Amino acid sequence: MDRSIAVLYGSETGNAQDFAETLTRRLELLHFKVHLSSLDEFDLKNLLSVRILIVLCSTTGQGEFPKNSRKFWKFMLKKKLPNDLLNHLYFTTFGLGDSSYPKFNWAIKKLHNRLLQLGGVEFSKRAESDEQSSQGADGYYIEFQNLLVQNLNGKFPLPEGLEPISEDELLPPKFKLSIDLKKPKRKTDTNSKEIALTRTDSTLKAGTVVLNKRITSDDHFQDVRHFRIQDDDEQLDYSPGDTMALYPTNDSREVDALIEIQNWTDIADRRVIIENDHLPIIDGGLIKTPTLRSLITHHLDLKAIPRRSFFALLWHFASDEREREKLQEFSSYKDPEELYNYANRPRRSILETIQEFFSVKIPIEYLLDLFPIIKPRLFSISSPPSSDKVDLTVAVVQYKTMIRRIRKGLCTSWLKTLNEGDKVIYKIDKNNLKFPGPEVPIIMIAPGTGVAPMRSLIHQRVFDFKANKNNLYLFFGNRLHDKDFLYGEEWNELVEQERLTLFTAFSRESGGYVQDQLYLQAELVAELLTHGNAVIYVCGSSGKMPNQVRLTFETILEETKGLTKEQSKQYLLELETNNRYLQETW
Repeated sequence: MDRSIAVLYGSETGNAQDFAETLTRRLELLHFKVHLSSLDEFDLKNLLSVRILIVLCSTTGQGEFPKNSRKFWKFMLKKKLPNDLLNHLYFTTFGLGDSSYPKFNWAIKKLHNRLLQLGGVEFSKRAESDEQSSQGADGYYIEFQNLLVQNLNGKFPLPEGLEPISEDELLPPKFKLSIDLKKPKRKTDTNSKEIALTRTDSTLKAGTVVLNKRITSDDHFQDVRHFRIQDDDEQLDYSPGDTMALYPTNDSREVDALIEIQNWTDIADRRVIIENDHLPIIDGGLIKTPTLRSLITHHLDLKAIPRRSFFALLWHFASDEREREKLQEFSSYKDPEELYNYANRPRRSILETIQEFFSVKIPIEYLLDLFPIIKPRLFSISSPPSSDKVDLTVAVVQYKTMIRRIRKGLCTSWLKTLNEGDKVIYKIDKNNLKFPGPEVPIIMIAPGTGVAPMRSLIHQRVFDFKANKNNLYLFFGNRLHDKDFLYGEEWNELVEQERLTLFTAFSRESGGYVQDQLYLQAELVAELLTHGNAVIYVCGSSGKMPNQVRLTFETILEETKGLTKEQSKQYLLELETNNRYLQETW
């Protein structure tokens, strides 16, 4: 009996991947032969031979697939695919979503239906989680997993005489890594910036930092910076709404701390050997000839908040019995609050966790199985299209946690250290936002650094299409006029030139937020939407702001146009369908 399973995930923040890794371990204990990867990493030819398919996928933006699953979905949409293509396939799906968004779990719904259309057989009930629920995603997932395992055992039972592997057994590492003790040590602790440029992905671009300037006042708590990177080849091609992917590195002090606590000092600067057929997928490629130190510095995410799958492996490496039990508790779904209270709520990092459990000693061969790979960080481009330069508007992440520790963002801390003249590597990620023609009004709503893509759009429309204040409406929210009014001089100059209509909200002065300014301009907004065919563009934090803005639009339509609550909701849904309500939040 064929007991091969493909567990595929589409993940933007790592949650779907964590569930997929947890499920994979559970299935391997039942002797299933499991292939684990993102949807896009999966060889599509294998769809014709794989027996069982399990997909776990989140939804991003306006009902979109995560970036690491869009190639797979594009293939699935091909009209030439026969309706019986997957009639050999048993499958099920699990969605991760947030019901505060209109297109809740949209991606997994579409994928599940398409698998059915192509002949796939649903063998276990699909499930969708809701981040707004009191039980969070964990509660939904464990119910899904329990039913899935039950159905798998019924349909694909263990061969006679074979028993499930004990949960206490440590499975062999998936990625084969060792230390080369034959070759001499290589010094890699002082040239991190140069090593970062050796990544092997040929599609990466190289550029030079020509500006790294703070644009909030020096006495303001938030350090926001304006970066400019000059492309070496002067062959850039991007549009408003596109993003730049940057590849950060760990702080050398944190790398040293891990090396010291794990007693790796003697081997830190020796080359590591990774078998090519056992290399994890690394966006941007592996640096050339890595040592243990440079592998940790450039590829292993020490600042990530540890997930359940991390603890499921880590507890095996603790020699103290009480520590083993505690780490094992964090890997269990019996009490989800345990993990949340230890890791998520205080924002503990992986490095801090290892430091706190003193008996943990990690075998080198399990490094790539245990640590998450550093992912590129995406930043909205804030400059108008250019062939030779890119501007970024970046808030440096630094705050004190509830356990009174200073938390710094991996990428923004790294960016802050860059000097003019430093070389960096990057990619341009196309967002393919469909903006209307320059004659169509755009209502832009952004707090803080959410204004970055709007700066790109405004400058393009002003300088390339001669747009005026009747085409561009910016509702911009900050805390204090004199401390964090980002690009304030630019906006005021455009207003004076009658190129831009600007409404500002300074929450720590006159009070109020962008949605309050929106409501104060209700008649104008309603007229632009109903008679001007205006497009709405919302950018910024994915907290309360997007929902509050949407509710404000609904209220405006109800009060100015006499729509019912249901009609106003439907009106906005139609705007989304017609690419007239664009939202980018992070």
